[in-house]
Amino acid sequence: MQKNSIKRYYAPASTGNLSVGFDLLGAAFAPVDGSLLGDVLDILGEAESLSLTISGRYVHQLPAATTDNLVSQAFYAFEEALGKTLPRLQLHLHKNLPVGSGLGSSACSIVVAFYAFNDYFGQPFSQTELLQLMATAEGGVSGSVHYDNVAPSYFGGLQLMLPDSPAICRSLPWFADWQVVLCYPGTVLSTKAAREVLPKQLSLAHSIKFAGALSRFVSALYSSDDVDAAAALQDLVAEPARLPLLPELTALRAALTDAGVLHLGISGAGPTLFAVCNSSAVADFTAQYLQTHYAKNQDALTVVCRLANTGARALEEQACN
Repeated sequence: MQKNSIKRYYAPASTGNLSVGFDLLGAAFAPVDGSLLGDVLDILGEAESLSLTISGRYVHQLPAATTDNLVSQAFYAFEEALGKTLPRLQLHLHKNLPVGSGLGSSACSIVVAFYAFNDYFGQPFSQTELLQLMATAEGGVSGSVHYDNVAPSYFGGLQLMLPDSPAICRSLPWFADWQVVLCYPGTVLSTKAAREVLPKQLSLAHSIKFAGALSRFVSALYSSDDVDAAAALQDLVAEPARLPLLPELTALRAALTDAGVLHLGISGAGPTLFAVCNSSAVADFTAQYLQTHYAKNQDALTVVCRLANTGARALEEQACN
């Protein structure tokens, strides 16, 4: 590493499930104003012991002990997977995503950490190997290993998970004029708790309907049929079970559908909602409406986004003071 410089890395926020693809679809988003929506990790240098300091809007939601932080845990998991002792690092995390929000907060910290360590230590792991390490670490937080947040946060874009395939995931097309409004109300909803209410199994008819909706959505993306894609956006698995946890959703959806929103759904396990809009005017109205009718406290976050073209990456190095 160059002397008197800080290596800085970033990973974007993500939405898992995207309503129609429970555990199989995930998308990374970037604010239309060009700002960063995600976590930033600085590698300040090497030291005798691993250290982590944290700042950012949502630092108060994290454990007081930094040894319990996912970034610290990721370092030791990375070292264990590599099979040799690594130099200890001085790290600083800019925590810009709320915890338990449905915006892939834990996945974001994990992705930026593993990406940063892999880059700093000379790329010892391939993309597939690194993605698997990320998913395993994230599974320790959510209770099960799944890729629908780590994959888009790592690679960017809209990702379709490919169970049992060596590829793990594949990028899907998107509509250039679609914008997505993300609204976090400021309250926390545990991913584990949200998963506990899910049905343990689906009937044959229900399974076929779910597979059909996902197939219709993917086909519409490749056919550039935005009308059919929007019509396919329905949550047949998680939303019916989670509605009691998000009682405002039904009324908000009715109001925003009348205003021209293509779809309003639960981002990941919630409580963040995502609204798909096909114009900036509708997106701006939706952001204002959700901020007024869904945001609950000072931690609330409402942002108009586009699909993120890139995922985790190194940012321009910063000079040390």
